[in-house]
Amino acid sequence: MELKIMLVGFACVVAGALSFITFMKWREVKALSRWLPTPGKIISSRVEAREVRSSGVGSDSTDTTEMRNFPAITFEYKVGGKKFQSSRYSVKENLGNFEVTETLAQFPRGAEVTVFYNPADPSKAVIERTMPEGAFKFMIQLSAGLVVGALVLVFSVGGVLEAIRPHLPKPQNLGAGALLLFMGLFALRMGFVQRSLAEQAAKWPVTAGRIDNSGLQALRNHSGHGRWRTVFKSRIVYSYDVAGQRYSADRVTFGGTVTASLPGLVGGQARQYVEGSKVDVHYD
Repeated sequence: MELKIMLVGFACVVAGALSFITFMKWREVKALSRWLPTPGKIISSRVEAREVRSSGVGSDSTDTTEMRNFPAITFEYKVGGKKFQSSRYSVKENLGNFEVTETLAQFPRGAEVTVFYNPADPSKAVIERTMPEGAFKFMIQLSAGLVVGALVLVFSVGGVLEAIRPHLPKPQNLGAGALLLFMGLFALRMGFVQRSLAEQAAKWPVTAGRIDNSGLQALRNHSGHGRWRTVFKSRIVYSYDVAGQRYSADRVTFGGTVTASLPGLVGGQARQYVEGSKVDVHYD
């Protein structure tokens, strides 16, 4: 029973968070609909590499960084005879490595655009002030689907588990066993996904690249009970050109991040890719 409550509660928390994010974004889009239009011009359209930090989850979590590419669009416009510049071109969120080439093609340097500015503060402006069609509907359906899916899973699978409980040698371990089974199936699924990505990447086109940085990165690892320790991983940053744009990345291969408390155990990759050396880069 405790496992059922935990699963449903977790789904409700996630659904609630998604609903809150959806509502806040809806309010933002609603406010932008009252902004005023004015002519503008794209003065810069390029790729910008940024380090994005992410935190692991669970009792043994590690803060890591990932190099991602973003479309960096800068435009200028005039309001009341005063010239302004802005780099926030859209209300849509961009987490990096998503539609970079398409966005740069949509907003090339020198293009004339319509800019929507805040009449209360003309320094705030965007070019795109709407979300993709059906975005809000999808988020609402996703939130509801999480709760409904959890309920279906709990009561369908839960009924099966309760039916087999009397036949187990240690019925009290049923909940933990079921949780470990689902975790194992999830890990297996992720393994198949990584294998599929690697097979696709083998067919990607190749371009010349350069190792910009090669070494070890120290990370803080939370090992539970409020204790932190330092672990290390190889960090290889390389750059490459595609269609006249310079990209940067730090993914060497598919798979999880390997860390170790002893630098010598993870330094092989850094020694293999020496800073300044040339490499072949497979890109999507």
